[in-house]
Amino acid sequence: MSVQSLVLRHGKIEQPVCFAAVDAVPPEEFLSESEKERLGSFQFAAKKQEFLLGRSAAKRALGALLEEPDLRQIEIRSGIYGQPLVHHPRISSAEVTVSHSHGLAIALAYPAEYPMGIDLETISTVSAETIIGELEASPQELTWLATGGVDAATACCVLWTAREALGKALRIGLNSPLGVLSLSEIRAVAEGTWVGRYLNFSQCQCLSQAKGGRVLSLAMPKDIELSAQFQLP
Repeated sequence: MSVQSLVLRHGKIEQPVCFAAVDAVPPEEFLSESEKERLGSFQFAAKKQEFLLGRSAAKRALGALLEEPDLRQIEIRSGIYGQPLVHHPRISSAEVTVSHSHGLAIALAYPAEYPMGIDLETISTVSAETIIGELEASPQELTWLATGGVDAATACCVLWTAREALGKALRIGLNSPLGVLSLSEIRAVAEGTWVGRYLNFSQCQCLSQAKGGRVLSLAMPKDIELSAQFQLP
């Protein structure tokens, strides 16, 4: 488990954001009573573990941002599209975005005036061909897939997570044709790191990084930057 404090910069404005990664299933003591009830409603152990990992990452990120040591005071409910809704006695404008994949959960707590979405997926060569068929890729993305020098499995994972991250930032999830969330530009800025712009949402940008067999993508407003990259286990 790790918690990383970063700075969001928008012109001369600086705001704190906090990133958390959790790779061990915690005991349920950190949950609120209603969250414990929801945990008890799951029939399968895998779903319970996924819930605990996600809630732990989200609450640790929020706890660091809000300076709240008692994570039971932070309650996370689900909106109509499954988006996390934060409740806390001192809540002002903090929100959180969460993702998990194969035993690792991540979360980013951020100020509400800068909508963000994060997605984490495990790279799979088996599903790459299927993903390509589902992406509804833009011409720019098809060019990048063919000439970007990135293996097909990683490239597909980048494009998929970029879409899901934007869907979370917009609070619509993937409840729209995937082509609507496609990229108009994508370029490498470092080994295993790419930045992109969205075809239909020019006010947004995407940052993707591949590490340890996973791809993490962050969608955020185009005019902001973070002080550092996220640190994955």
